[in-house]
Amino acid sequence: MKKIFTILIFAGTFFNVNAQQYIAEGRKALAVIPTQTTDVEKAKISLNGTWEINMSPTDEIWKTNSGQWQKIQVPGEPAMQGFTVENDKEFFYRTTITVPASAKNKTTMIRFNGVYSYARVFVNGHFVREHFGGFTAWDADISSFVEPGKPAVVHVGVTDRADDISYASGYAFHPIGGILREVQLLVVPNDYINRFYTQTDFTNDFKKATLSLNIAKSKTTGKSSIKFQLYDANQKAVLKEAQTFNLNNGEGKFSVDVLNPILWNQEKPYLYTLKAELQTAGKTQEKIEQKVGFRKVVVDGKRVLVNGDPIKLRGGCRHDMHPLLGRSTNRMYDSLDVVMAKKANLNFIRTSHYPPSQDFLEFADKYGIYVQEETAICFVNDWREGVYKKLGETQNDPAFTSRYLGQLSEMIDRDRNHASVIMWSIGNESSYGINFQKEYDFVKTIDLSRPVSWSWPATAFKENKKCFDIAVAHYPDYEGTGEENFGLVYKNMEHESLPLLSDEWAHVACYNTTLLKTDPNVKDFWGRSLDIMWANRFDVPGNLGGAIWGMTDETFHLKDKVTGYGPWGFIDVWRREKTEFWNTKKAYSPIRVLKTEFENNATDQYINVPVKNRYNHISLDQVKLKIRSNGKSYEQQLPALKPHEEGTIKVAVTDRSTPIVLEFYDAQNNLIDEEQLTWKITSPTTVEATKLKWNVKKSDKNVVLESQGLIIKLDASTGELQNADLKGEKVLTAGARVIVNKPKQPDAFKETTGIYSGKYKVKNAIINTENKSAIVVNSAGTIDDYSVKMKTTYQADGTITIEYEADNIPEYTWQIGIALPVASTFDEMKWKRNGYWSTYPADHLSANIGTAKRISDINEEYRVQPVYETSEGMYDYYLKNTIDPKKANMNGTEIFRATKENVLTFDLLSAKNEIELSSNGLQATKVDILESGEEELLIMDKWDYWSLSWGNFAGTKNSSKNVKGKAVVKLAQKN
Repeated sequence: MKKIFTILIFAGTFFNVNAQQYIAEGRKALAVIPTQTTDVEKAKISLNGTWEINMSPTDEIWKTNSGQWQKIQVPGEPAMQGFTVENDKEFFYRTTITVPASAKNKTTMIRFNGVYSYARVFVNGHFVREHFGGFTAWDADISSFVEPGKPAVVHVGVTDRADDISYASGYAFHPIGGILREVQLLVVPNDYINRFYTQTDFTNDFKKATLSLNIAKSKTTGKSSIKFQLYDANQKAVLKEAQTFNLNNGEGKFSVDVLNPILWNQEKPYLYTLKAELQTAGKTQEKIEQKVGFRKVVVDGKRVLVNGDPIKLRGGCRHDMHPLLGRSTNRMYDSLDVVMAKKANLNFIRTSHYPPSQDFLEFADKYGIYVQEETAICFVNDWREGVYKKLGETQNDPAFTSRYLGQLSEMIDRDRNHASVIMWSIGNESSYGINFQKEYDFVKTIDLSRPVSWSWPATAFKENKKCFDIAVAHYPDYEGTGEENFGLVYKNMEHESLPLLSDEWAHVACYNTTLLKTDPNVKDFWGRSLDIMWANRFDVPGNLGGAIWGMTDETFHLKDKVTGYGPWGFIDVWRREKTEFWNTKKAYSPIRVLKTEFENNATDQYINVPVKNRYNHISLDQVKLKIRSNGKSYEQQLPALKPHEEGTIKVAVTDRSTPIVLEFYDAQNNLIDEEQLTWKITSPTTVEATKLKWNVKKSDKNVVLESQGLIIKLDASTGELQNADLKGEKVLTAGARVIVNKPKQPDAFKETTGIYSGKYKVKNAIINTENKSAIVVNSAGTIDDYSVKMKTTYQADGTITIEYEADNIPEYTWQIGIALPVASTFDEMKWKRNGYWSTYPADHLSANIGTAKRISDINEEYRVQPVYETSEGMYDYYLKNTIDPKKANMNGTEIFRATKENVLTFDLLSAKNEIELSSNGLQATKVDILESGEEELLIMDKWDYWSLSWGNFAGTKNSSKNVKGKAVVKLAQKN
């Protein structure tokens, strides 16, 4: 790197002892965990593992140890491990720890990283401290109650309080009380560092940075100093020599200038390491290491700038979620969530609705994710239910101010050094009150380096108050036509004066269980909402972007039941990629190919592919492009498009018989996106005449058609097909009928049931058998309230053409088309279609070219990690509301049961035969598996998903009460 020089400034006259309170009254600053404490073998020891729990403690159990104790895993929810937790009823944990002998003349602490929601700590029968709040870290100093070298008994009383301002048990639909995050034993000096804040600032050209340090010890007496050095990513010292500064009265502020620092941003998350030593009388007491990212966040009018660049946030809302431990987390899952977010092309995560673990932020720093960190306050005077509702109006209650400010200050104290955290959120979906104003004012006294967000902003504006720097609009209309959001007024997707962020948008299908059970394709259909939502806002200067609700499914697999809000993530609780994952990756792609279909002009040797650079900080030429065509691949340099610019990629054309695939890779060779370039082809649906003839047999009851082993039996009166057999195997079990399926409540906020078409009641029919190659049945009648006409042509080669017309169609429908009852022996399908995206993974339930089987070879067991792709899943414990795999069986794989949109060809196969559908890419097809196990093949000319709601695209209203359509299938022997 370039030569760096330093200027050291001692700012001892800028402050007095305790002149500024960084921790709210009644709270204690965290000890900074040292990498080394002098004369101590390990400064940090994990206390995770098997503890004991007593759900019905006797009086002063921390002294008596009486009662029934059972083993429990820490961290993790007790409820998830089979224990019954009740609101406002204290239960106790117990464990025995051994304080190392080297802790003599040191301070020994237990670090609790998250205990929900109120805790009391006792050691060797002595009360140590209490703590309010379930998602922030806090220390219990046990030095006075233990003897180094000897074991000590620790008791932790836990109460899941119904008045907790986070409402976390309320929206988990079960009490989550317990030790939710890891526990550690810390050994630090008696006078230890408990403030180690870093901050970076720059000159306007970002070529000179100032690294500021704000350091304090636990005691304000005695002489001590800080010695420190800054190292680059290769562990090379940045400063010419280590620097030493005296701490006066136990604290000090220092700054150092650095020339040409490598900046940290989400696309290039470069981290330095700051190593420091606390020294007293020339002897090192402890060593500290902190990662430092040189970056600056500024609100510039209606924009947010990071290092001077306007940013766009393509994000997701994240909960702590473990399939067996519930609202808990561990380092593996924290790292996996960050990696999967990056893979899905997210650059932003909102930590809804509480602070994350330290591990999560460490990985966000390392891999490059912008974070909106939210304090644990949710649904204050809004949305609460049951016992929690009457205790939820705390926004103006001074008795709760200490909890508001206490948890907020603990969050900021621990996490302010993380480069990934670019804004604080002081609460979710709550009514304005003085406690929120005090939160905002508090942040503005201790950290001016980040903006503050909060919802609902309209309730503050209503009182002419402001407790935020960013306006939040939840669930905006996907098109961007809305001008009001829960009382917040805006226009053209911008607020009049503030940056506008939708830190909840594009809600994943979750509450609409009727659709989820009926058609898994709703998961793929959702993707166009996100795509349109993001594309419409990207070029709007004052619109920051948004975060999908949510990232991970919210289904708690308790031992006796499944609960939670539902499958609202694009990742499931086991961290498998769901159908929505690919839609997220595509919609959020930082490289947008603007055109994928081209004219088939044989004279052109090149095509110009329009592209947009949707990165915030890097030029497009820093991305690798690999081109695949006709079995060959090569790399090509991308144009040097600046962030948010458009340009073209010149691609050579050597073979128009096969598509061209563009693959984009980052510097670590991770696939960012891919697009398939194709040539325009018209594919009309045509039915070729056949020379084959039917052998027609008539009776008073039936008309039987026979040809080449195919036997079709028609009702002589109604003309309806009764069954069709091919080579001795049943193919069709009844006649085709028109379907007009509709939602009961099309504008439902969460869920609506369906109203499905009934039987076809034929009023008159004519069977024309004059042309023995093509028998034609014309009929008219009704289906429910719809008058229907049908013309069915049976060709002797097995082709069946069904033309229909229906009147009195409602404005809102789910499905319009033909239902063809087929034999349940048809258990496999294959298809080709024009997908919404030019490419899909091969196992995606909406792949452009794919195959699927009705039954997958799955050995399913509740609460056991699935080893198959989600599209192959046949079991849904949440939708079926059961923990019994037999009862949770959906009678078919997701990929088999899902609608295939815009099909060109579709084949439904049995062991011997197949039903071939030909179409023009304007129809959809689906196999409905009925409760009886029987199947219907739906061929649809229109399909919608009205209960997607939440601002999502759900379909189009019918413009006419009359609808016409045609379906063409062929019954044939399997090749």
